[in-house]
Amino acid sequence: MSAEFLLEIGTEELPSSFVRHALGSMQKAAVELIGQGRLATEALEVHPMGTPRRLALRIRGLAVRQPDRDETVMGPPWGAAFDGDGAPKKAAVGFAKKHGVTVEDLTKRTTDKGDYVSVDVHEAGRPTAEVLQAILPELCQRISFPKSMRWGPGEIAFGRPIHWIVSLLGDDVVEFEFAGIVSGRSTRGHRFLAPANFDFARVSDYESALRKAHVIVDLAERKERMMSALLEAAERLGGVLEPDAFLADECVSLVEEPFVVPGGFDEAFLELPDEVVISVMRDHQRYFAVRASQGGPLLPAYLNVVNTARDPDTIRKGNDRVLRARLADARFFVEEDLKAPLASRLPKLDSVVFQSKLGTMGAKVRRLEANASAIAGWVGTDAAAAQAAARICKADLETLIVYEFPELQGEMGRWYAIREGIEPAVANAIRDHYRPQGADDSVPEELVSAVVAVADRIDTLVGCFGIGLVPSGSADPFALRRAALGIIRIALEGPIDVDLRALIAQAHGAYRGDAELAAANAVQGSLDDFFRGRIRAMLRDAHGGDVVDACLGAWDGASIRDLQTRIGAVTELRAAPEFEALAVAFKRAFNITKDSARGAVESALLEPGAESALAERFTTARDQIREATRERRYAAALKLVAKELGPPIDRFFDEVFVMVDDAKIRENRLRLLGEIADTVNAIAHFHQLGTKSQGRDTAVSA
Repeated sequence: MSAEFLLEIGTEELPSSFVRHALGSMQKAAVELIGQGRLATEALEVHPMGTPRRLALRIRGLAVRQPDRDETVMGPPWGAAFDGDGAPKKAAVGFAKKHGVTVEDLTKRTTDKGDYVSVDVHEAGRPTAEVLQAILPELCQRISFPKSMRWGPGEIAFGRPIHWIVSLLGDDVVEFEFAGIVSGRSTRGHRFLAPANFDFARVSDYESALRKAHVIVDLAERKERMMSALLEAAERLGGVLEPDAFLADECVSLVEEPFVVPGGFDEAFLELPDEVVISVMRDHQRYFAVRASQGGPLLPAYLNVVNTARDPDTIRKGNDRVLRARLADARFFVEEDLKAPLASRLPKLDSVVFQSKLGTMGAKVRRLEANASAIAGWVGTDAAAAQAAARICKADLETLIVYEFPELQGEMGRWYAIREGIEPAVANAIRDHYRPQGADDSVPEELVSAVVAVADRIDTLVGCFGIGLVPSGSADPFALRRAALGIIRIALEGPIDVDLRALIAQAHGAYRGDAELAAANAVQGSLDDFFRGRIRAMLRDAHGGDVVDACLGAWDGASIRDLQTRIGAVTELRAAPEFEALAVAFKRAFNITKDSARGAVESALLEPGAESALAERFTTARDQIREATRERRYAAALKLVAKELGPPIDRFFDEVFVMVDDAKIRENRLRLLGEIADTVNAIAHFHQLGTKSQGRDTAVSA
């Protein structure tokens, strides 16, 4: 048996981004609170739904009643709770009161850490409605928004003022109050097409009742209907819809029932670059573009998703008028920009502030030239082209079109550069050095573009870290995490490797005279930690946190591809049957020698049998393992480790006692194990690798 519950919070119109953000936090809070309230079953399903006027959760698989709870709760140490005569102290009285029992109910429980106070707690399960009534105000309070507001005399902050709340368990109202609104079963339909309040009897009626009132509350259903209407409308115009995932997500959260209104503009505007026309429609008006065919030329038409289509002709005429004015402005800006070459705008960058303590964009461009030239030399590409691209990559920031349409930076710079006859590799770098702009964006494919992209990001990172602008918590106003991830992705997916140590040193040196930064070694250290944190977050899901940590421990902080090769080799070894025994053995070798001195092993002190066999095998394989490690052939090195050292080190630990009383023999054995541990740790820190019994994200401990 399970129960079904519905919560709907009706508000004034929420911005599109608020809807998506709120539903995510609402679902997460519901799952946590239902779990804490002991109402979850294996069939629990928490489904968020929403429109600009409502945030809703449909919850299925709730327990029909909270189960009883029997639990032994540990308290303070016995000595802190009772004196020598057994009289209770303040800690005992407080612990008993907290759990609703008397001091006489407390018992002594002996553990490995000593004697502790404990109590057996029995809590009878409550009806589901009663539990929900207690947790629903907190659930509403936990819903988060990019920005919240207060209204009236209340102290509650929410994305927009709340007008109604629906709270139904099956067909019964679960009454509670939030922001001065008492919950009930009354909701509202579409603001224009069905504005009246109406009640519905049970949770299962919710979506169908709203559908009759012109509200498609389920996001997926609404999006499917919207996209189907857009595709049909594009076909009627004789073209195909320009795909746009961002715009689709944006528009679906702007309407309660989607209607599509087509419109058009003067064909002469198609002389503008496609990027300009699409940007005017997409970023300023939220219109979808239409092409003659997939990847073909734009048609002088657009599609607008609206919340009502009572008078589509009036809507279209208004849209056409606004779009015509916007496109006319864009054409004027482009025509004015074309009167002067990009390079003529470079002096103006000296009056544009990059960051108050880091100087101007002009100074940044000069640093980019130096950094790009150095990086090009390291990766073996055309330094002159890289330097030229770095010099001109920010010039379009001073064009009229980019000033009015900032989202076109890079795109318009490339278009103007091609019009001027600038070398394609340089022109492409103006656009591509901004990539990747997010997790879903691709990295630059051309060498020059990748070089300038890395040069730009490392300049920002070194400068901000040098003046103490280090991201903390969720605050990252200069998008430094994204900049670091961009460099990492370019190294892992793009055409160039990145030597972080050399890169940071080069960028720090390029700032000389432009800003007063912290000492180079301080910036190097803090950025090394920062990059390691980003790498771990990026790769842990694919390879396991312990594998990434083990390889980061052996990595010198230079070549990112070197780190990737290590991770691949350890991941491959992890799948081998001998891994478990190997990991445990090298963990023991590391732990037993981590505080001991290193030195030459005296063969005369080695005892025949397992100890001599291990030393002999290691001496034979050592140079091969180290050579493969130096040449970054980590998979080959680990195969040698597994083949040559696995069996003898297992035998050694089975048959040899290391910590003998004889100091010379003990120290000699520690030196042998220490040299083996150091050789293996040069590839990856095996002591940080988890075994099956511990889980992949838990390091093997002593």
